[in-house]
Amino acid sequence: MALFIKPQGKTGAEKFLRLIGMVIVLGLVVYAFWVNNQSTLEKIQARNALWDQTKVLSRSERDFVQGFIRSMRSEFGVKVRIQIILDPITSQEVDPKELLIVISPPTQGVGMHFPGLVAHALGKGFISELENKHFVNHFSDDEWPTSLMTCLSMIWDRLVNVDANQAVPKVYTDGNRSLSDPESSAHKE
Repeated sequence: MALFIKPQGKTGAEKFLRLIGMVIVLGLVVYAFWVNNQSTLEKIQARNALWDQTKVLSRSERDFVQGFIRSMRSEFGVKVRIQIILDPITSQEVDPKELLIVISPPTQGVGMHFPGLVAHALGKGFISELENKHFVNHFSDDEWPTSLMTCLSMIWDRLVNVDANQAVPKVYTDGNRSLSDPESSAHKE
């Protein structure tokens, strides 16, 4: 295979160094193109993951929420969608591997869907507290953006601090065999 771009030089060493330089420049251009595409893809994903019909969130609040979305994807592999809507909350089709938070400030409604493992790690009581009590009395005085950021911080802290040394799981018996409850078993790795 012949090279179409032949490096110019008087000696073989000079030609070799020029060839190495061309390869390095080509590699840097390819790397810069890849980094740019990754950055653009992250921005598009973050924009689609946060939907704010109210346009109330400030730039710093939007950045915080989008940082949470990116962090959940990179650290836990969980896709997150956050919707702030003007209409009442209706049921919608949700991917079972997706964390969805829907807030309707005009109707003071909050809806949340957590994927199975995330729900198990957070606990039913914690999730119920977030859905039913965390946002109460924060809609009337427009403090719900702060409550949203607090909610996301609480979810993050709870997931980051999941203890691997949890209590011994419940064991169910089936005749002569013992069956561990897969939802409550904690495995040490």
